[in-house]
Amino acid sequence: MRNRLVAAFALPLSALALAGCGLFGPETYEVDERSVEVEAGDEFTLSVPASPSLGENWYVADPRPDRDVVRLQGQDEEYEDDGGNVGGGGGTQSFTFRAVEPGTTKIKLLYCKLGTCAAKFGDPAPSPSGSPIPVASGSPGENDREYFIYTVTVR
Repeated sequence: MRNRLVAAFALPLSALALAGCGLFGPETYEVDERSVEVEAGDEFTLSVPASPSLGENWYVADPRPDRDVVRLQGQDEEYEDDGGNVGGGGGTQSFTFRAVEPGTTKIKLLYCKLGTCAAKFGDPAPSPSGSPIPVASGSPGENDREYFIYTVTVR
């Protein structure tokens, strides 16, 4: 009986331990989590709301994060089902980084609304006409061009 009880708890505890190691994917940070702390070697994702089908996109902007601390691994976009509505639905864009060495750096994401920046998702950050407005809110979209700035600390 005791061996069965131990076996019954071993599997869920193993899964929990592996989840903490990042084996089920990188840790994801949303727009309300602007302070990121990770271990060297970990991957993490910044996920931001967007409507790429409507020309609203995010870009990693200058100054770029310190490559000795973090490196961009990839970008992705995901569309939500719009239920057949004209004009497209919402979605998210995500940027996955690898923590390289201990240190602190900033990641600056530029939000461009309705094609205000002449670039496509995955392109390098464009130079928008006019100056983007830094935002501290978790709701992009009130201005045509905005920045979200994340502070990343690698331990």
